[in-house]
Amino acid sequence: MGWRKSECRAISLVLLLLLLAMPVEAQTDQPLQLDVGRSVIDLSAGEARDVQFTVSSESVAILSWTCSSCQLEVDEHDDNLAVEAHGTTMLSVQANQTDTLTLTLSAEGFEAVELLLFNQIGTTMNTQRPAPGAATDHVTPAVCASANACLTATDQHLFSVPELNQATTSGVVEANAYHHVAFNASSGDTLEWQWLATTEAVSVEMFHQTETSETLTDTDLNAGASTVWSASTPVGAHWVAPTDGRFIARIATQAPVAFWAAHVVLHHHEPVHSLMESNLTSGTEIIGHGNITAPFAWDETQELSVEAVHHPVVFSVDQLLNGAWVAGSPHTLQPGEPMKVYPYPDVSAGRMKVTGATAFMLEASTRSYADLDGLEAPSYRPTDNATNNATWPVINLTEPTSGELTLAVHDTTDTYRLVVDGWSESIHFVQFVVEGDVADLEIQLWDIDQNTGEVLATDITRPVGEQLRIGLQVGRGTHYLQLRFQNASEATPHLWGEDVASRSYTLRPAYTLIDEGDEPWFPPSEDAVFWGGVARWFMGLLFLLPAVYLFIHVKRSQAFAASVAEKKERLSWYISRLDSGESSPKQARIDMSKALRAVAELDWNEGLEAWGPKRLEHRTEDVALAIWSVDERLATKEKAWPVVVGVHVLNGTWDLAALRFDAPEGQGFEVVHVEPRFLFQGEEVFLDTMGPGHRTYLIVELTGPAQHVDVELNGRMDGQPFAARVPETLER
Repeated sequence: MGWRKSECRAISLVLLLLLLAMPVEAQTDQPLQLDVGRSVIDLSAGEARDVQFTVSSESVAILSWTCSSCQLEVDEHDDNLAVEAHGTTMLSVQANQTDTLTLTLSAEGFEAVELLLFNQIGTTMNTQRPAPGAATDHVTPAVCASANACLTATDQHLFSVPELNQATTSGVVEANAYHHVAFNASSGDTLEWQWLATTEAVSVEMFHQTETSETLTDTDLNAGASTVWSASTPVGAHWVAPTDGRFIARIATQAPVAFWAAHVVLHHHEPVHSLMESNLTSGTEIIGHGNITAPFAWDETQELSVEAVHHPVVFSVDQLLNGAWVAGSPHTLQPGEPMKVYPYPDVSAGRMKVTGATAFMLEASTRSYADLDGLEAPSYRPTDNATNNATWPVINLTEPTSGELTLAVHDTTDTYRLVVDGWSESIHFVQFVVEGDVADLEIQLWDIDQNTGEVLATDITRPVGEQLRIGLQVGRGTHYLQLRFQNASEATPHLWGEDVASRSYTLRPAYTLIDEGDEPWFPPSEDAVFWGGVARWFMGLLFLLPAVYLFIHVKRSQAFAASVAEKKERLSWYISRLDSGESSPKQARIDMSKALRAVAELDWNEGLEAWGPKRLEHRTEDVALAIWSVDERLATKEKAWPVVVGVHVLNGTWDLAALRFDAPEGQGFEVVHVEPRFLFQGEEVFLDTMGPGHRTYLIVELTGPAQHVDVELNGRMDGQPFAARVPETLER
């Protein structure tokens, strides 16, 4: 029993290996539903893919495919579907009843298969062409709102690119019987027809009908058997409606039966394509159908270049001159052969006209041939000073200037204005070198009298070898330079406006000041004298204002000092006012700050009496010190002890002087505020340099728990270290 199990297991493994070794064709279970229009299916090597689509009852479908080496097989289907091959890449399916057709795509190598499906093709034919004015069914074609929206310059044709899944006109046609399709169209509208798919060779003729007449157009459009639309080379044609009416398309074939699909577009007439806001210097495209007029901004210094794209175009250019249009001669533009048009003098605008073209594309651009600053240099110089010379371009004496002699418009002479700046009687030397082809050219320079306009001096030079240069000594003001052909008639044997190569050149200047002349002086006018006097008085009064202010300030200070001297014991007076409520601490502090400066102007003894008798004093041969204790209510800092210190230098000059406040016992003091403002740090206040007779009073606020303070003055007197200390201690 055990052997049988082992044998069965071995046989199972062998069968499994054999199954793995057998090639299996990859194929998906669910068929891909094809949509109307273009589809692309990627197939790997050895892969097969099912696709299917549904055909409605009493209708036809056309399927075409494109690949390198793929196969398409039609699966089994009911008798409701009649499948017929047309060549090797197209088949048609006709349905009696609605049914679905399945096909299998396969490829030996990698393939990107492109499928094109057109469905719902009717089998009813309209064999009778309606008479002019007779009622009939009309097909609504696709509408192109503007040519630029349907055509692009990158396409290699002048047909619109269709959306292959919409706006398709299709049908069936049999041998010896016509099928007719009607389209409404207004005057100037263009009808475009492109064959998308045909199972057999077919042709279309186009009739145009009005209410009373019918005309067969000259253009027929034929398509071969198994024709499929190509984006690069579509098979199509255009027809332009001469008047309001309708187009009748007549489709015919020599085959027993042919199915077809076409892309039909109606392009509404656009009679005017404005380019007034376009920048033609960078180029633009003009795309359209039928007759069109394109106005554009133009002036007399712009050359217009126009070239047809893909197809010849009958083209002309009108010019607006003095308010009236001057018609241009029609020309047939060939692709690759640009046409150049030159404006008449004083032209203000232009308009390009295309006639008789069913579809066209033009590339247009302008190029300025102005010589300098947008101006075309005139061919003559002004004869006198009364002539307005604003139209003569001013040549730069420090930079090269480029220009051209535009022979197409018989421009053989360019005259420039040069302006030399300087003082009266100054002398200048200007030189110009002409770079470029200087053969048959000459150059002339004029020195002009600035008062009379007469020529003071002139010089003309011609090329020496391949060099052309000129130099002339001129005064200040406006002078003229002219470059011209030696023989204008020999340089212009052609008609005006013919496309002839221009002669380009560059003027390279050089400038030297020889004599700077006399510096100009102009006597002042009466107004200048009057207003100058006013200004001097005004400025003088402004300068006196600081002196007046200083005088008033000194007088006020002296008056205040006298009032302080009269009011003895000022510190006691502040305390009494605080006690009585007549003054606030802030008001008292402001008054004390003023008193510090005022008392310093008094005699030393008068100052001591002004502050009051409750003081400590110390006097040596060289310095006197005085200290007063002040009520703490007058301090700016909370819990601070204010003291007034007076310093009077009797002899010598003190520098690096500092007042020091020592606590005899306990923690030391710290200075927190000084009035007037002196530098302070820790327990010291630093004073300015003081000379003999100098008097200074300060309010110093101290913080610390001590109840007594010792005051000393340290510094250098006449360069020698010196110190003075009040022998008594001030009590808080």
